[in-house]
Amino acid sequence: MTAQLHTTHIPLPEIPGRNEVASTVTAVRGALPSREQLLFYSGLTAAAALSVIEWPVAAAIGIGAAVVQRNARQGDESA
Repeated sequence: MTAQLHTTHIPLPEIPGRNEVASTVTAVRGALPSREQLLFYSGLTAAAALSVIEWPVAAAIGIGAAVVQRNARQGDESA
């Protein structure tokens, strides 16, 4: 009696090259808020978590700030 060994070939995904990684990093950095925005939203979150302000008020302030920043950025691009 002999044992048979069966193997399965599992194709591995291709490893992205340097250009693909660099373009992905650039895209992610473009989507992240600036340091000032991150501090603002962190402070807003902390204030809501500590019940300094109610969470619906914090959400309204955060959404309003995001809309204003987005509109200002779009205005800069079209000018």
